[in-house]
Amino acid sequence: MSGALSDWKDSDVCVITCDGRFIQGKLIGYDQLQNLILRDAQERVYQLPVNSGDDGQQQKGEVLEIVPLGLYVIRGDNVAVVSDVKEGVFEGQASNDYADFTNAEDIKSVVQATT
Repeated sequence: MSGALSDWKDSDVCVITCDGRFIQGKLIGYDQLQNLILRDAQERVYQLPVNSGDDGQQQKGEVLEIVPLGLYVIRGDNVAVVSDVKEGVFEGQASNDYADFTNAEDIKSVVQATT
């Protein structure tokens, strides 16, 4: 994995942690255990509007909360996914008022087979 990370050094990346957090920042360092160091890191917390009452109307609220983290270290055993950031993708989400999120299908539950 560290070979793939070398291509993204000093560029913006997104990290999804094992506990489901979504952290974005500039990758400034990493090691063979996949410990990551991000500069100007921020956690992006998405929340879908909730249905209110029997009429099914969605309440208008903030869909995105950005929590500034600054210089941030993520332990390698807590990293689930690392991805590069396409330019303008976050601005595109905000410009269409996160419509892609509210029109998405629900995530199906995961069932494990036991033997």
